[in-house]
Order: sequence, then C-alpha cells, then structure tokens
Amino acid sequence: MHLFNKSPRSHSAACLIIAVLSSCARGGSQDGPDAVFLAKTIDGHEIAGRIIAFGDQEVTLAVKDGKKESLRFDRLVRLARESMVGIPAGENSQAVLLGDGDRLMRASIRGATDATIEIRSESLGKLDVPLGNVMGLILAVPSRSADLDRLIERIQTEPRKSEVAWLINGDRVAGSFLGMDERSIKFQADLKPVEIDRGGVVALGFDPKLLDYPRPKGAFLEASLADGTRIGLTRIRLAEGNIEAASRTGLSIRFPVGELARLQGRSESVIYLSERAPARAQYEEYVGPTLPYRVDRTVDGHPIRLGGQTFDRGIGTQSRTFLAYRIEPGDRRFQATIGVDERAGPLGSVVFRVFVDRRERFQSPAMTDRDPPKSLDIDLDGGKILILATEFGERGNVCDLADWAEARIIRQDSASDNVSNPRTSP
Repeated sequence: MHLFNKSPRSHSAACLIIAVLSSCARGGSQDGPDAVFLAKTIDGHEIAGRIIAFGDQEVTLAVKDGKKESLRFDRLVRLARESMVGIPAGENSQAVLLGDGDRLMRASIRGATDATIEIRSESLGKLDVPLGNVMGLILAVPSRSADLDRLIERIQTEPRKSEVAWLINGDRVAGSFLGMDERSIKFQADLKPVEIDRGGVVALGFDPKLLDYPRPKGAFLEASLADGTRIGLTRIRLAEGNIEAASRTGLSIRFPVGELARLQGRSESVIYLSERAPARAQYEEYVGPTLPYRVDRTVDGHPIRLGGQTFDRGIGTQSRTFLAYRIEPGDRRFQATIGVDERAGPLGSVVFRVFVDRRERFQSPAMTDRDPPKSLDIDLDGGKILILATEFGERGNVCDLADWAEARIIRQDSASDNVSNPRTSP
C-alpha cells in the first residue's frame, strides 16, 4: 500500500480540480515581546493586549490606558495573534508527533534509544523526549501539504499492535523499535534484529498502547508556535522576552514570545466536542459516498481552516449530517466558529443549524468559502440534547466542507460560578 495514495473517500473530480491547497507564509517574530494578543474568555469577553507576566494559573496583559488585565487559565478559551499563521514544512525538516495532538515541527531527529529520542527543534532547541510520549516520527516530510496531512493522520489513527516503519517504496516493516542513529533504524521483526536504511524510511509509528502522555492536574495552556509546533505547558513564566515552562511530561521548554501564535486554555471549564462522542450521528445520502463526521479535521481529512486561520480542534461535516450530543449537568453554553472550509472552492454551500432539544436556536444563511466565519454562543441551560445540523445550501453536497471550528461546551461548577470576570488594575 503506497503511503501517498489518495483517499478512497475523495470528492468528485470537479471538487478535486477546484480545491484550494493552502500554503502559509511564515508569520513573523518581528514584533517580538510587543506582539498584541486577543484573549477570549469563557464569559464571552474579548481583551487585547501584550503579555507582560505569567503567575500561578494566570496570565497578565497590558491593555490600553496603561491598565493590566489578569486572566485565570480556567477562564481562558484562547489568547491569539490573529495575524500570525504557520509556515510550510521545509524539505529537510522533520516532525515528532506526541500524544493528544501535540507535535514538534521543523525538528531534526538526531538519534534514539529504546527509551529516549534526541531532537533539535527550530523553536525549542535541543530536547531529549521520552519514547513513551511519542506517537510517531516523520523522517521525510512530504513537499505537498495534502500528503503531509495524510501522513500525520495515518500515524495518529491507523490501528497497529506494534511499531511500524513506512518506507519510501510503499512497503512497511512491523516489529519492535530498538533504536536509531543518523544512518539506520534498528527493529526486531519476526524475532530477528533488522537494520533499515534511514534514508529509505518516510515515517515511524509507535505502538499506541505504550503511549504515556498524561494530562496535567488542574488548568494548563497549550502553546502553538509559528512553525506549527503545539505543546502543553505548565509552570509558565516570562523572562526577558522568552516564555519558560515545563511540558506536560516535565521537559524544560523555552522560546521567544515572538514565536507564539496562540495559547489555548485547557481546564474543566472548556470541553471540546472532539473529546465527547455524539449520542447519535445521522447522515442523508445525496451525491457520491457519505463522508462521516471527523474530529479535529475537515470531513475529507485536512486541518480545519477558516478565515485565514488554522484550528487544531473542531468537527468536520458535510451536508446532510446531524450530530446529537447529550447535555450533561454543568454544561452551560455551546460555542463554535462556523464556516465553509477554505479548501471547498466555489461549489461548496452549507446551512448551519443548532437545536437544543427540539427548539432551533440558530440558523445561518447559505454560506460559502467566501463568507467570513461566524461565531456562535448558545445557552444550554435546562436542555437535554444539543443537535448540530449541516444542511444543503444552494446546491447538493458537492464540496460541502462544513467546519464547526473549536466546537466546545462551556461548563461551570459551584466553584467556577463564583469566579469573577478578568481583573483590571492600573
């Protein structure tokens, strides 16, 4: 099976011809520590300012009129430089895929034992990453973004019961990973040691059962950098224009504020629907094969991209798809950014609808990739079922790449109900 074959669930020929494969120019670190970030809180507030400090479970921004705003991690949805986008993978760059969607991009993988991988990240410098944190390694990054998307998805989702090496010639070797140097990869396959020429290997996937990537206790932040790296951070502080922190597994992390694209707040107050299985998914066939909904990707398996931004989380659907989620005790609001993905082209046209129980709470007009994304914030109080409906727009389902980006539930318990809005000080 060749690694870069097109998905059998591809769209029609017309859709493939007009699909737009986005490539990103490097966002800059030119404004460094003076970069302005836009914060969004679970209360719906939006605050713009420069990051000037991190404290115990909070970040402080310098806002207009010389004032400061302190935002607790468990009240923060995201803190983003909206103008910064990622950079395309370089021909000589490599990548390390960690657990829970974290990754180290534009890295150089030096060598590995059966316990540790030595890498040098363009943004983070030298790191010795425990093998148990790693889901896979990309040793030869494809030049086309669509091929890279498929490769990442294969590493993250393909079922396997051992380590796998995918080769450039389309073959694969399954067995136990023993180590790697700059020339070869050592495997044990069929109870025999095997050395594989590293230059002939596209990627390595590790046994998912051995993955150890624990979520920190309490609230933490996920940092996305200009080079596409994403990593969860704890014990964060700001020092001389650099963010210094510990990774989820205790690695020392340091990078300039100017390389930061966004921070996502991760706490019990924000639950993404990609982490909560729907109670029911229903589809209505129209033209071509039915594409089931996808988590954290478009329905055809690419990163979600709306309005010039890439979103790590969300739900990808096509017309007509109905997803029903149980509203659990403590669920207060449903929020998302909706739109037709940038890859859809001019034929995509979608209507988004949201129901709480049997009452319609939102209906969009027919949207295309030319329409700006819309933000939703819907009260769930007293409801039992949340239904997300993707309906036909001005035509059938051809190229209907409908994105529910950052679809999330805002939760409040008795403790967070008493938490005040962001604090303002002179």
